[in-house]
Amino acid sequence: MLTPSSLRPAVVLLVAPLGLIAQTPTAPGVIQLEAVEVTAQKRVQAVQDVPIAITAYSGAFLESAGIERYKDLAPLVPGVFIQEQSPNNPGINIRGVTSDSTDPRAEMRVSIFQDGVSINRATGSVTELFDLERIEVLKGPQGTLFGRGAEVGAISIIQRKPTAATESGLTTGFGNYGAFTASGFANSPIGGGTFLGRFAFSYSQRDGIVDNLADGSDLNGRDTLALRPSLRWLPSERTTVDLIFNYQRDNPPGTAFKSGVIPTRNGDTDPFLAADLNRGRDLSIDRTVWGGTAIVAHEINDAWSLTATTGVREYDSIEQFDADGSRLYLLELADDSQGKHFSQEVRLNFDTGGRFTGFVGASYVSEDSTQRVPLYTDERQVWPFLSGEFRNGLLAAGLPAAFVNTAVPAMNPFVAQDRLPATFAAFAAIPSLSSLALLANAPLKAYHTEEYINSADKQTTDLFADGTYAITDRFELTAGVRVSFEEQTSGYEARRAPVASTLGFLLGAAPNFAFVPTNGNREASLSDTSWVGRLIGRYEVSPQFSVYAGVARGRLPAAIIIDSTTVTQADEEIIWNYEVGIKGGTKDRRYDYSASVFRYDYSNFQTAVRDPNNAARFIVVSAGNATGLGAEAAVRGRLNDIVSLFSTYGYTDATFDDTDDNGQPQRYAGSSFRLTAEHTFAFGTTLSWSSAANGTFTLTPVYQYKSEHFFDDDNTRFGGTLRQDGYGVVNLQAGWRSKTGRWEISAFADNLFDKDYLVDAGNFGANYGIPTFIRGEPLLFGGSASVKF
Repeated sequence: MLTPSSLRPAVVLLVAPLGLIAQTPTAPGVIQLEAVEVTAQKRVQAVQDVPIAITAYSGAFLESAGIERYKDLAPLVPGVFIQEQSPNNPGINIRGVTSDSTDPRAEMRVSIFQDGVSINRATGSVTELFDLERIEVLKGPQGTLFGRGAEVGAISIIQRKPTAATESGLTTGFGNYGAFTASGFANSPIGGGTFLGRFAFSYSQRDGIVDNLADGSDLNGRDTLALRPSLRWLPSERTTVDLIFNYQRDNPPGTAFKSGVIPTRNGDTDPFLAADLNRGRDLSIDRTVWGGTAIVAHEINDAWSLTATTGVREYDSIEQFDADGSRLYLLELADDSQGKHFSQEVRLNFDTGGRFTGFVGASYVSEDSTQRVPLYTDERQVWPFLSGEFRNGLLAAGLPAAFVNTAVPAMNPFVAQDRLPATFAAFAAIPSLSSLALLANAPLKAYHTEEYINSADKQTTDLFADGTYAITDRFELTAGVRVSFEEQTSGYEARRAPVASTLGFLLGAAPNFAFVPTNGNREASLSDTSWVGRLIGRYEVSPQFSVYAGVARGRLPAAIIIDSTTVTQADEEIIWNYEVGIKGGTKDRRYDYSASVFRYDYSNFQTAVRDPNNAARFIVVSAGNATGLGAEAAVRGRLNDIVSLFSTYGYTDATFDDTDDNGQPQRYAGSSFRLTAEHTFAFGTTLSWSSAANGTFTLTPVYQYKSEHFFDDDNTRFGGTLRQDGYGVVNLQAGWRSKTGRWEISAFADNLFDKDYLVDAGNFGANYGIPTFIRGEPLLFGGSASVKF
């Protein structure tokens, strides 16, 4: 399906039932929702029997909706928001807590698994969603099930495996902004049926939605190729071996960071008009990710089964971006990241069909990753911006305003200055500042470059156990724990610039401009033992209605902070989550619903801030304690054989506490978490007409709403302008499927009324008082055709 939009997924909720995984055919003439099964707890269960806030989708559901990217899932899952600035930099927000750091030394708060293999590292985690068996989205701490990285939730992606059928299919589509997509698969037995093979691919290309005045190029586009060959070996009736290889290459144009302070050559700072960025077509992303997975599943006997999962994964990505968002050559940056990942998990499951079922296991994960961040700048253009800060510093020191304004005059940033002001000589009269007189008439560099490198080497061994015991026929208790033994070594290196900076004295980084040289790689290591766990009770009021209540503990490891002279540590982040929920439906299975209320308490919430000793760098610090309160609900139903409907609602109030454990005021007291909307809502309906002669026609309108939210943990920054007001978007989809199911044609319009909205604001430029803004996708429309063989 052709899906250039990030807002499209909501349309599919009525095309197929919410959470559809196992489809149980209904009798002719019977109007009801299909049965739903999931494997979130490492065993097959009806979704209504799982005491977790979980939403799941079948591969058929995803294909009918054209869901191809993570952010397409967000409107379907209350309490979830997914932002993709680029394939290199996703932000995943679950219940108000965002996981989006590209620093390899940082841990993620949301665990992403692909066929049981962790792909948590942000730079390597974005994968196309094609030819899938299902997706499961779990909310709340899920460390027992998905590792300690699942501090606030988990996304589990299960890809389709080869089957005994001989079949294939192809889909192609077109749309505005030059969009083109193609995807397909081929499946066949090999060698008499002992081996089964499958190959699937996906390609998506679209021109950028933002024009760049600098050279006529465009920004915020797509260009992604993904390939997946897989092989299934059936050596015996009790043993299955799956080998899966994934490859993805992303090479889209760069991200349009547009300055909200420095106007374009057209004189505007409107984020919804053309940008004016240096380097033009050199602003781009070149990202390659590949991974291999081996899964061995063996039934030892009727009670015990063994699953062993091995994963190898690598990523190599470089993103060039204009961090100041303007035509000035101020903050030109790149993110050049590489990483290698190996994991091994062995799990034993026990299930006799009696009162107890559960599993025990162990895993080992090894990561080796680096992030190189080059900076390019023209000192002649950056001086006017830094001089204002320098002038304010002198005034704060008590120097007379007349003297300071004479020595450091205001300059026009659009006119290149060759040298520092001659009036710097005036500082000779002040002993403490007399050395600055030597900079009078000092030449400013037209081109300056330097860089820093972050690195991480991590090994983690986990032991875990989880089980459910039915105390009565209606009441069951689930408990689980995971113990982690962690070894991490973090590194930081800032290399000396080839030619010294003239302006380095302003930021205290001389002889560099921004990054104080470290004279080699500085490393620090940390060993730790930790635990996460859960305890949940579930009571079945009736076969159609159940309630559950639980408590879970999540954790983010301590962060090592290294600069040119010191090594410090941000304490581990702990979350306690308390939740009560209900799940139910009507006896005739025409309607079902779920709802939950939750509260979580954070201690040592880790956030990224500007390094006070290095203005060009972010560091992780503890913002103190925080509290989250929320409620979520979803309902779906089939009114008759023509009309289906769905609605989801999420409420999240996640804010930093006023005081810390010692009663002292906190850094962001009262501010809500980044990207967190208090209210989210979606409603849609599908109209479906079937004819024995003409096939099936569908029409699906959907409305989705997201209330006001901020893009920075400090909601007061820049006067609170780094925010998006509440907005709603309408999507529309129409389709036709032949009576045999062989042919399908569809058309869509996302953001039907071309609503303007932002996906991010502030960003790196905000550190220098020049925040940048990234617009959301405008009206996107297109169509596609599919055929199966």
